Amino acid sequence: MIIDACNSKTFGTEITKTLIDNSELIFKYQTEDRQLMDEHLNSSPYQSLKPNCHFSAYQEFREQTLTPILATSRIRVWHYTRLTNDEADAMQKQLVLSCLDSLRLRLDNLVEKNLLTQIDSETVFSQSPFHKQFDNRVGLLSTIIIPLSPCDSRVTLLLESWGSESAYFWLSDKRIASILKKIGTPRVIEIETSLSGQLNAHSVTETILNAWAKHLGLPIKVSGCDLFITECINTAKVLRIHTEGDSCFETMATTYPKGSGALLYVQE
Repeated sequence: MIIDACNSKTFGTEITKTLIDNSELIFKYQTEDRQLMDEHLNSSPYQSLKPNCHFSAYQEFREQTLTPILATSRIRVWHYTRLTNDEADAMQKQLVLSCLDSLRLRLDNLVEKNLLTQIDSETVFSQSPFHKQFDNRVGLLSTIIIPLSPCDSRVTLLLESWGSESAYFWLSDKRIASILKKIGTPRVIEIETSLSGQLNAHSVTETILNAWAKHLGLPIKVSGCDLFITECINTAKVLRIHTEGDSCFETMATTYPKGSGALLYVQE
């Protein structure tokens, strides 16, 4: 079963039972947290944020019980990018981690199709942040666990320019930058992946717990986080590729997928 981190109806039997068994703790912690934050923000004179008396038990449950279960689960995540049709077809067959070699190959393909000159290709490659931000950007596939609208400012640049941050982030030549904006089409890649590795599983727990608190009736704003696919890339698979102009692309995070995105956001 594939989990949508913001939709409690997709959590499956084991996770749901675990959350039910600990609903009282989740409710008490979240209620106390909101109350303490409200007191903190509205205090006069100013008062420091008081500790939540349920914090230790809540964190122990999150780290010792929920995280190990999630580490064996599979989740739906979302990757925002701009691709040519050939690149979209290739991604449908195989996901590839970001690296200089893959960027070089993609640039060579653009040159071969006369979409970019060899000189411009070399400029893009030489100015890629991959050269100097190796530990932060290379060897991963960046995704988010709750879909965003294509109009959301957090993803518009990724959709606007071919190559995403690997190509445009440090690019100083405005002429080449304008060319990259004309190559390919904005896409949202819907991916199924495992949560193997404690970091990814633990990161998802906050969204899972907030979604469950909302299920319990609390006015919680369910938000997501970034998730980096790394060592589990070989078991990850593309479920769908949504292209600009498709109905699902346009309704991402509002009515697609059902129960996700903006429908879960509660105004404070």
